[in-house]
Amino acid sequence: MQHNLIVFPHCPKTGGTTLKERYRYNNSDFVVWDWATRESDIPGTVKVLFGHDVPLGKLHNTFTDKNLIHITCLRDPVDRLMSMYNFFKTQLKYMDPDQTDVDFYLWFINKDVMRPMRFTKQYEYYLFQHVDHIKWFENETLKGTLFINDMYQNTVLDWDIERDTTVVNWDKVEQCYAHKNEVEDYNMNFAWDEILSKFDHVFFQEDDIVAEFDKLLEQYELNLTPDTEMVRTNETHVDLERNKLKYVKFSDLDSSLQEVVELDLKQDIEFYNRCRDRWKR
Repeated sequence: MQHNLIVFPHCPKTGGTTLKERYRYNNSDFVVWDWATRESDIPGTVKVLFGHDVPLGKLHNTFTDKNLIHITCLRDPVDRLMSMYNFFKTQLKYMDPDQTDVDFYLWFINKDVMRPMRFTKQYEYYLFQHVDHIKWFENETLKGTLFINDMYQNTVLDWDIERDTTVVNWDKVEQCYAHKNEVEDYNMNFAWDEILSKFDHVFFQEDDIVAEFDKLLEQYELNLTPDTEMVRTNETHVDLERNKLKYVKFSDLDSSLQEVVELDLKQDIEFYNRCRDRWKR
């Protein structure tokens, strides 16, 4: 008889940390998979594999005696992006308490090369967690993403000899956006067709994911002891208040910047909406 095993890749900034803190300390069979985890360290009695670094695409071969149930949690892409920005501000304060506040636009145009977040789109996270993603890029099953941010580099600037200055070449910007949309449309659809659409359950950050997760544990007969006092973690708001910084909301941005954000997140919004249509109760 196969025993059930929940596989829960935790996409950053989607609310899953509450589940981790609720179960990790009382249950040796709730395994938090991080960058240092080795498969040989995972007990044969494991019931839940949870974490940012949970791999996709190979666990069926590793846990042949388990019935794998794939679960994850998503968040409205705009809200998630704003959470990433506010989280980034707290991390700067940790590194340098004297650091001044960081303008959203400055962060936004550099977000794809800044840490601590690896991926600004949720569909990208699931692509890169899959064990085959390197092969997919090498054999062009996936479209390369190296040049989709050219609009932020010198490639879209021309030299105006008469004015002795650089100017934005908007034709090049338009070409960059067209290329970006082509790449992201293709890769997003691939992530949906080959990965996320095959998941068993998807939670949504705005719902009571603690209650939803507890129901699934009961449904799949996985007995774990929760820390019942842990029902919500929200450290970013607290850290910002401690440093007298404001949590910046999307509504705080001017309309032109809101439009740019939504344009940048176009494919992730489509990805999120597909998941809502399929799994939202």
